[in-house]
Amino acid sequence: MSPSSGTSLLIRCSREEATKIRNEALRDHRSVSSYLLYLLERNLVIEEKYTDGPLSRFVQPLGRDTDGLPTKDRTAVHLRCSFDQADRIRRGAAKRQMSISSFVVFALRRSWKSIEGLRNSAPGRTK
Repeated sequence: MSPSSGTSLLIRCSREEATKIRNEALRDHRSVSSYLLYLLERNLVIEEKYTDGPLSRFVQPLGRDTDGLPTKDRTAVHLRCSFDQADRIRRGAAKRQMSISSFVVFALRRSWKSIEGLRNSAPGRTK
């Protein structure tokens, strides 16, 4: 992506989450931005499907713009993306009445929980 074709977002998160993002990106042989965008794309499809259509009245905004972490345990990751991707992320955050960082962290946690559930339910896996 050339500098003129994209933008970037600074995503505030906990140090543990930043480490997990970097480790998972490395495990998947992706850049941090590529890893984040991969997970965000899946979450944005869900958000758009259920908040733009007839089911939107059942999706309540979280109305919370903090994840309860102490401010001293915070860091940030740099997300490089296209203008369109940034716009979709901003719209998703606005629909949930959250900051961009809180929305991204919310989406990551939802993805990680789903992935962990799938790993735990794999055939032959003992709990």
